[in-house]
Amino acid sequence: MKLSYICTIKTGLVLHRKKAATYDDVQIHYKLLSLKAFNNSTSLDSDYIDAFMASEELDSSYISQVGDIVVRLRAPIQAVYIDEDSKGLIVPSLMSIIRLKDDTMIDAEYLAYYLNSSEVQRPLKKKIKGTTIPMVKTTDLNDIDVVLPPIQVQKDLVAYLKLSEKEIHLLEKLKEKKVNLSKELLDTMIQQTKENPHAKN
Repeated sequence: MKLSYICTIKTGLVLHRKKAATYDDVQIHYKLLSLKAFNNSTSLDSDYIDAFMASEELDSSYISQVGDIVVRLRAPIQAVYIDEDSKGLIVPSLMSIIRLKDDTMIDAEYLAYYLNSSEVQRPLKKKIKGTTIPMVKTTDLNDIDVVLPPIQVQKDLVAYLKLSEKEIHLLEKLKEKKVNLSKELLDTMIQQTKENPHAKN
C-alpha cells in the first residue's frame, strides 16, 4: 500500500519567510527541530533543539504533534516518531511531516521503524539528488510501498524493537565504562612505575 494512501505528507516550514528581525515588534518564541537531533533511532536527541523567533504565529500544521513521523530529507535519510517529549517543535523545510489518516490500520511508531528499514532506505538512497545538499524530495515519499501486518503484530514488533534499543543503549554504556576503567588502570600503573621505577613486583 502506498504511503500517500494511508498518510498525509507535508514539507516543513521555510524558516526565512517567518523569521523575526531583531527590530520587529512581534517576536514569538518557538522551539525548532534541528537536523542534528536525528541519531540512528526513532527518537529525537533533545540536546539538539534550537530556538526560533517568528514574526507571526505559525500555522499549527508545521508544529510537531504526538503521533507524527518526521523524516529528515537531507542525507542520511531518517524517520523519527514524535512523542509527548518531542511535540511542539517547528519542523523546517529540510524535513517532511507524516500524519496518519487512520490509526486503526497502521501504528505510527511501526511506520517510523519501517521507514528506517533497509527495505525503504535502499530505494530512497537512489533518489537522493544534489551535490551541495544531497537530499530527497517530499514527493519521493509518496510512492513508498508500506507492508502492513495486522495492527497488533505492528504494536508487538514496536515493543520488541524499543526493548532491543534499550538493551543496546545499556550495553554501549557498559562498554564505555569498561574502556574508561581499562584506561584508568593502565594510566595508574604507568604513573606508579614512573614514581617508583625500582619497586619489585
